[in-house]
Amino acid sequence: MLAIKSWVNGRVVLAFVFGMFCLAFYSPLSSKAVNNIFYVGLALPMLVWVMVRPKALWEKMYPLSWFFALLALMVVLDAGDWADLKKVLYLSMFFFCLLYLSSRYWFLHGPLLLFSAGSVGILLFTSFDWLLLGVESGRWARYGYFLGEAINPVYFSLLVGFALLYLWMFYMVERLETRSRLLLLAGIFVLSLLQVINASVFQSRSTLLGYALFFVCFLFFKRMFWLGIGVTMALFALGVLVGIDDLLLQRGLSYRLDIWQAALQRLYAECSLWWGCGRDQGLLLGRFYHPHSGYVAMLYRNGLIGAVLLVVFAVLYLRNARREGRPWLLLSLFGWGSLFTTTSGVFTTPQPLWIYVWLPTFMAIIAGQRVVVHQYLLGRSQSARS
Repeated sequence: MLAIKSWVNGRVVLAFVFGMFCLAFYSPLSSKAVNNIFYVGLALPMLVWVMVRPKALWEKMYPLSWFFALLALMVVLDAGDWADLKKVLYLSMFFFCLLYLSSRYWFLHGPLLLFSAGSVGILLFTSFDWLLLGVESGRWARYGYFLGEAINPVYFSLLVGFALLYLWMFYMVERLETRSRLLLLAGIFVLSLLQVINASVFQSRSTLLGYALFFVCFLFFKRMFWLGIGVTMALFALGVLVGIDDLLLQRGLSYRLDIWQAALQRLYAECSLWWGCGRDQGLLLGRFYHPHSGYVAMLYRNGLIGAVLLVVFAVLYLRNARREGRPWLLLSLFGWGSLFTTTSGVFTTPQPLWIYVWLPTFMAIIAGQRVVVHQYLLGRSQSARS
């Protein structure tokens, strides 16, 4: 009985730290402080948890060996020095943290619900503040400060966008769908409107790209594509009417096409097409340190070898998500869609993209391979009793 109580209490503490880790990306804490929350509060306890029962890991988790092998290969290929290799450990421990918490519904969804509620609150506050600033100044500038500190508006927008979609997928869709198709369509319209507001406040086109990929795939799985197109047209007409299209286009393409062209030209002319340019620290167009696209960055830094590994990972990921992992799979498409125009790479120390890319990706695999996960947890229990 004492062991069970200790196990539950440990999971409660881990769930609390996990919730604080997610919310910390909104805080004025330094990136080092946020990383330390993960290292000390999540990674270290999970490393001990995994290493205490190594036999269960080797015997029960082999169906997911493709995941750990590909993750390690891609991180090694992407690494700039020996210190970067630790990212394999960090991402693996994040995976096991989600596996551990997801074995009880509310230990995972409780912190995520808290994070999502906080995100909605942040959207409401920033939208109202942005509106007031716009009315006072007469210009609709990008919202770039929160709690008195400069922020990365794209990351803020993507975190908020992920939170909205999490609430939609796990708490809204089934309730609306069981009542009527009309209510579901109304819900889709409101969700889309909130995402447009979110993208407008932070002027993040990456948010709209991610949402577009999620939106199309969601409509496909729900077999309501044409109805969804009608919602899109209504939303587009509303956006044009109030001038949101001008707002989102006022920053142009932010040199994205020119940056990508420069990266691909350097890859072809100065680097290895197969192995890429690595972390050469060269400036693109004389001012940009990276290609501003997760996919172009993978090709630029790691060549065709890296691109092929990423494609293989995507194929196996989609195959292993299965039906049980579909909500998480759809949710992950938001993050993967946003990578078209943002980030220098996905293999990082803890960053906001861990929340909107890796969290739903890992959970899609965990939920899709529930039998494997159950066997692993059962094997750990049997090992503890023997």
